[in-house]
Amino acid sequence: MATTMDFLINYVDATVTHAITPADYIELDLINDYLIWTAGDAVVKDLMTHEPTADELNAAASIIDDVLDVEVALCLLMDYSHDVGGAYYTHKVIGMNENKRYVYCFSFDDATATIPRLEAWDTSAHATANKHVLGAGTPANSFVKAIMTTNALPRVGWVGTAIAGASNYVELDIAALVAAKDLYANLKIKIPAAYVTPAAETYVLTVRYTYA
Repeated sequence: MATTMDFLINYVDATVTHAITPADYIELDLINDYLIWTAGDAVVKDLMTHEPTADELNAAASIIDDVLDVEVALCLLMDYSHDVGGAYYTHKVIGMNENKRYVYCFSFDDATATIPRLEAWDTSAHATANKHVLGAGTPANSFVKAIMTTNALPRVGWVGTAIAGASNYVELDIAALVAAKDLYANLKIKIPAAYVTPAAETYVLTVRYTYA
């Protein structure tokens, strides 16, 4: 029987595990829900009552700085399926960018044959990683930084690994799983100082694993 995985975000308290308080987590509907990284403003925020438009997202975009790298301030779950919160379309991901351990949860229902790993790609075809956010063809330059937090806090000021394509990824545990288990990571997006090409892009996060 296939080992399956649910992807959840913490929207209440990033010091509490999914196993202890499952109500603190929202499971993503991977067909309809998605994540939004944004500076945020009075419209694009936690607990929106409509799906943000392209114009609203552009108005709330992070601004490239000429001197300093910019860490995108806010990650929102666009909860199109309304699993939690009734009329609310967006929920803030708690602990993103911070020294928090239980932020993004990858919940496996059985053993795996390989260590699950987190990857980033241009599309679900998993063929290229050429978008600006993924380093424009140079994986080490990806803006997307990830760190495994299954076994420890990421530490204050954590840097993480630039993830993009097949060569730059983050393993979510230290060994293949022998039974059902929740794995955790933290993520952030850091825009390099004076980056020359403003862009609004989508990309795909993938968890790759095999099972016996």
